[in-house]
Amino acid sequence: MQRQSLTPHVHWAQRHSELYLRVELSDVQSPEIAVTDNVLHFKAQGHGAKGDNVYEFQLAFLEPVKPQLVYKVTQRQLNITVQKKESNWWERLAKQERRPLFLAPDFDRWLDESDAEMELKAKEDEERINKIRIESRVPKDPFRQLKRGYLFMYNLVQFLGFSWIFVNMTVRLFILGKDSFYDTFHTIADMMYFCQMLAFIEILNSLVGIVRSPLIPSLLQVLGRNFVLFIVLGNVEEMQRKAVVFFVFYCWSIIELFRYPFYMLSCIDIEWKLLTWIRYTIWIPLYPLGALAEAVSLIQAIPIFSETGKFSFTLPYPMSVTIKFSFFLQIYLIMLFLGVFINLRHLYKQRRQHLGSKKRKMK
Repeated sequence: MQRQSLTPHVHWAQRHSELYLRVELSDVQSPEIAVTDNVLHFKAQGHGAKGDNVYEFQLAFLEPVKPQLVYKVTQRQLNITVQKKESNWWERLAKQERRPLFLAPDFDRWLDESDAEMELKAKEDEERINKIRIESRVPKDPFRQLKRGYLFMYNLVQFLGFSWIFVNMTVRLFILGKDSFYDTFHTIADMMYFCQMLAFIEILNSLVGIVRSPLIPSLLQVLGRNFVLFIVLGNVEEMQRKAVVFFVFYCWSIIELFRYPFYMLSCIDIEWKLLTWIRYTIWIPLYPLGALAEAVSLIQAIPIFSETGKFSFTLPYPMSVTIKFSFFLQIYLIMLFLGVFINLRHLYKQRRQHLGSKKRKMK
């Protein structure tokens, strides 16, 4: 004989972000509980007001809830916790205005809105105090302020250097037009030498742990730029009169014009949202353009080094083979694109971490 399906007594209470339902059933077996289309479906075998039977009910919620729920079966009852989609206070639980007969307030957990707000505030205060206690147990770095001061000054000096380069090149471009392309090296090189030599500090900072930046991307960028600057451009006068020098220097300076101020303000716990967005967005067009300009400079330099034989060398007897430096430039050209790929992955990951977390906070 099939047992009759009955409705159990259900008691409810709420907080700003959660709903609590207590189903008056003991010895619950095989509970089937789910939220679909904002309706709670319940069915279980248990001992209730009408004895041992199958009890079930459906409850349409007043406002949207999350489909995931948590329930706990005890010997005397079954407790269900449902998360609200938005943290606010409901005037009632059910969508229908008239309260279902099986539903009643859970006075053991019942709070009015003001009491719930006080409870929420007390919980937040307790979490904040616990966080402070945990942080106070972590040993503080006695050189923290000194490191921050050092990093602030380093980033400030680099920002001023690249600002001078950018402004100088921009002014000359407006005044001289295309003619400024061909003497960029002779007017800008000294400051670029200074900034790029100083950039070796970034490798050291990453190596000793002063900053948390990965070592490999910093190493690839600093060594790659200095190779192009000192070896390819700085040692061959024919390359110094090429227009490509302008585009290499200009791309480098624009990127650093936003990167160094971002790090500088981070040292003093200041965040400018517009600067953060620009810092993690401007590299999308500029980094490939800068790499392309470097590649063009290498391609233009290969025949010059091949013709002059500069930096070429001959292996000792019995091999007596001359290895031209242009061969290494061809290898480096391939490695350049590999380094670009590694750095692009690193930059994209940084962008997703910084800008993605901001979007989640806004939501």
